[in-house]
Amino acid sequence: MHNLYPLIFAVILILFFGVLELLLLRLLNKRWWEKKYVRRAAWGLPLFGIVMVVLLGLGEWYAKDWLTYPAAILVVLTAILELALMLSLPFSGVLHFVHWVTEKVASRRRERQPDYVDPNRRAVLRMAAVALPAVAIATGTAGVARAIGGVNVYVKTIKIDSLPPDLDGLKILHLSDIHLRHYVSLDDLAVVLDEAAQFSPDVTLVTGDVADDVSLLPDALAMIGRFGAPLGAYASLGNHEYFRGISQVLDTFKRSPVRLLIDEGVAIMARSTPLLIGGLDDPRQMHGKNSAFHQRSIERILATREETDFVVLMSHRPDALNNAATAGVPLTLAGHTHGGQVGFAERSMFESLWPDRYLWGHYRKEGSHLYTSSGVGHWFPFRLGCPAEAPVIELRRG
Repeated sequence: MHNLYPLIFAVILILFFGVLELLLLRLLNKRWWEKKYVRRAAWGLPLFGIVMVVLLGLGEWYAKDWLTYPAAILVVLTAILELALMLSLPFSGVLHFVHWVTEKVASRRRERQPDYVDPNRRAVLRMAAVALPAVAIATGTAGVARAIGGVNVYVKTIKIDSLPPDLDGLKILHLSDIHLRHYVSLDDLAVVLDEAAQFSPDVTLVTGDVADDVSLLPDALAMIGRFGAPLGAYASLGNHEYFRGISQVLDTFKRSPVRLLIDEGVAIMARSTPLLIGGLDDPRQMHGKNSAFHQRSIERILATREETDFVVLMSHRPDALNNAATAGVPLTLAGHTHGGQVGFAERSMFESLWPDRYLWGHYRKEGSHLYTSSGVGHWFPFRLGCPAEAPVIELRRG
């Protein structure tokens, strides 16, 4: 059932945007609606999208990547075209109305002044009405191109008051939501690791959703292990590990160089300072908050904590920050949200709608810090102002 979520989501999206696009075109842009080829294109766009969803489903069912990948891209492009039209057609409608008023005024003026020459204003209005949907469509297409482009690998500095002096400058390569399959390959992961190597991370932490094609998981974990961070590589589970077959995932991790932590902490020495790395289990559900679940997970992890341990938690879900702050955990790393895949000024565009979901970036609550990665990959190939990322978290005092 979980494998159907992207397909159901795509169908709802295409139908919703398609209906709105048709209504806005019919009600606010009657001049265009009167043209037969415009009407056919308006009806054809959502129908084409549904056909692509069917092909996507067939590709998924029969594991035919040669069909799945192009069908997925075309599904996304269809949804983006519909969204672009939905957002721009109201403005085009206003310009059409202004154009209609201008024509009326010009017509009356010609009746009074037969030699009156109509200025270029109406032509400008017509061009503007066409330009708005064109610009919106171009912007949406750029979002698809950005999604299948590179991953942003960079140093993100987080200052923590309680950071022990020996850990000042400690670097953590944070990998999350790689989603190996259609849009991110093992070669892409290799490029990310090569770029991260220049920053010399001390430890690698992976916060879930590594592979949607579980057959790629062994090679991915081997690559992460070979990366050779001095303090090792550790991982926590995401919801997709459960969706894709948790038994196979657990067996693969047991035979890999990456240690999987499930409601468990491991104490290591980092620069002569004890460091406790903990990994929360994932609640698996796709909606709602998980406060009670996270509280139990954090309590199990901290049960082995020594007073001198500096704690870093891996949680696939960023809303674990609330419980981590209550427990006095200084740093949590998370993913899952993909930043909503649309952002502005290094924040998700949906931040104002769900401020307590900590969608993307650095957050602080009661002295506890969280970084939510937008993820290395995605299962819906569209990003705008929210690039894929693999940050190297640099810890600093103060």
